[in-house]
Amino acid sequence: MKKITLAVILVAAAGGIAYYLLQKKKQEDISIHKELVIGKWKIDSLVAKNDSTKDGLALLLFALDSNARKEIYDFQTNGQVFISLPNDPLSKKDTSSFAWGKHKELLWKEKHSDAVAESMTVIKLDKKNLVLRSADSTLIYFRKEK
Repeated sequence: MKKITLAVILVAAAGGIAYYLLQKKKQEDISIHKELVIGKWKIDSLVAKNDSTKDGLALLLFALDSNARKEIYDFQTNGQVFISLPNDPLSKKDTSSFAWGKHKELLWKEKHSDAVAESMTVIKLDKKNLVLRSADSTLIYFRKEK
């Protein structure tokens, strides 16, 4: 009887330790290195999750605009984003801004004067890729410029 009790205690302890370690690993996976967003990025693709006319129209306009895929998004440490065309000195730089919200939330303002920021969830952020999900579930894939 003592052996069975000891075995039950050991199994329970092992289960508790395994649960604790899995939860700790899960928490580590959730955190992102926010400083990796700093630098120059290019939109690689857009994927609409919701099949709506609004999303379809936005994707069609993006596909038709030959310059949209060439634009460089230069994320600065001060929260500014300069959007410009590479190798075109006549192109005007647009200035947007971003800030970090709760957890994995990136708050995007098209203009500094905008009162409300668009909330986007960071799906992936590493040295080469940035994937954002907008409020309408559209996925925006960025690729880091060299």
